Amino acid sequence: MGEALVDFVPEENRVPGPYRALAGGAPNNVACGLGKLGARVALLARVGDDALGRCVIDTAGECGVDTSYIQTDRRRVTTVTVVMPRSEDMTRYAIYRKESADGALTFEDIPTELFDNAKILHYGSLGMAEKTSSECMGRAIRRAREKGMTTSLDVNLRPGSWDSRDEMINRCRELVRVSDIIKLTKEEAEILRLNPRKLAAEEDKIVLVTDGAETASVYAGKLSVSRRPEAVEAVDVTGGGDSFMSAFLYYYGAFAEKMEAEEFYANAVDFAVRASTIAVQRYGAIDSLPTLEEICEKGGGDAK
Repeated sequence: MGEALVDFVPEENRVPGPYRALAGGAPNNVACGLGKLGARVALLARVGDDALGRCVIDTAGECGVDTSYIQTDRRRVTTVTVVMPRSEDMTRYAIYRKESADGALTFEDIPTELFDNAKILHYGSLGMAEKTSSECMGRAIRRAREKGMTTSLDVNLRPGSWDSRDEMINRCRELVRVSDIIKLTKEEAEILRLNPRKLAAEEDKIVLVTDGAETASVYAGKLSVSRRPEAVEAVDVTGGGDSFMSAFLYYYGAFAEKMEAEEFYANAVDFAVRASTIAVQRYGAIDSLPTLEEICEKGGGDAK
């Protein structure tokens, strides 16, 4: 659940310059990553009734995502993001979403069957930056928890999309409180003043921490597992975090109840790191997301 938009990705390391238009948005990317891995996944999002909105819907459908829950807005346009070259992750995206469709996501337009039949509700923080989508997200998360679903958050801080830094921090910490799985970068943990190990141990959460090309870690209860990805030449890091998230959620859905905890988390973080390593060696976000066969081939075995 969350933003589904079109990224304008630079083909050269400069602005102005030539760009490619590609479907994106972190929750959309994760949905597409899950679809490409073979999971049963639906996308709950809102796009404009325009060419960019149709691009988002068509791309997700091609990845195996159920697009029937995507809301189409006849009054607002599809959100656009311009990816800035030579920028740090949190300042890498100029997001044009004021009064756009994804900020108008409405709870009333969500069929109740979605919460009856799903196992995991995954979302990012950006929807909380707009009033209408914030209300929708809050109600959807409450309904998911009432139905016994696992709630999953990608913190995904984007300071330029909030009215203030304090508002961003406070709203994101609220989401952390109601989420069972939390993925964030090392920098985001510092900004939110969160201790991942303590958060996992004291509040019974699964906390995933990535740090670019450095070590990725998972904390669950008193367990912790870390993996350092192999050194590769990155072509485009746009889909790195989303491929990690989608791979972890796929593995969680497939194996969390079938393995002992220590074995599961060791395998899950290894699987997710392999996925992100493949993705950063390719161009774009959704185009870079690997299939199950590619991840297994890289690991020399099956999904375990």
